[in-house]
Amino acid sequence: NRQWKRYKQRLLRDQTAGIIGLGKIGREIARLCKAFEMTVIGIRNSDGTDRPFPAVDRVYSRQALPELLSASDFVILALPLTNESRGMIGEKELRNMKPGAYLINVARGAVVDEGALIRALEERWIAGAGLDVFLEEPLPPESRFYDLPNVIFSPHISGDIPDYEWRATDIFCENLRRYLAGDPFLHEVDKEKGY
Repeated sequence: NRQWKRYKQRLLRDQTAGIIGLGKIGREIARLCKAFEMTVIGIRNSDGTDRPFPAVDRVYSRQALPELLSASDFVILALPLTNESRGMIGEKELRNMKPGAYLINVARGAVVDEGALIRALEERWIAGAGLDVFLEEPLPPESRFYDLPNVIFSPHISGDIPDYEWRATDIFCENLRRYLAGDPFLHEVDKEKGY
């Protein structure tokens, strides 16, 4: 748009990152947030809220979602899409966030009610959003997200790494070896939970 604009900077130090989903991705996000001297709180859906997470200052249960939302300056979604997580962040949850907070979604688009998020961004219930995933991908040209000045997004690439195919092949081969040996797999998921 050829405009020279200055933006007020905001330090991450002493801000609170609330991470919903403390699997491998969520724990790595927590580690990076700690490197910026942030307070890190999180929700682990699986058992183990008492399990220590070195980069997480406090772990909440799923039932404490309102508490995490109201305490966080950045709410970061890093959980899988399951029947339980579908639509988890809607109007009620967005209104529970701080007016200066940001929602970051690197999980799945269906975790968030997009209509409620657009309204929250338009009416400034929250400061902004960083989105890598959407309900419909690619994002349709008529999406209102394109017109919102307080949202940045990428085309579902936050997990892309240059050697993904090689890594996936290595894991597949290792799991094939484990299968033939009768050993447990790497990166097992619980299908009963809808993963």
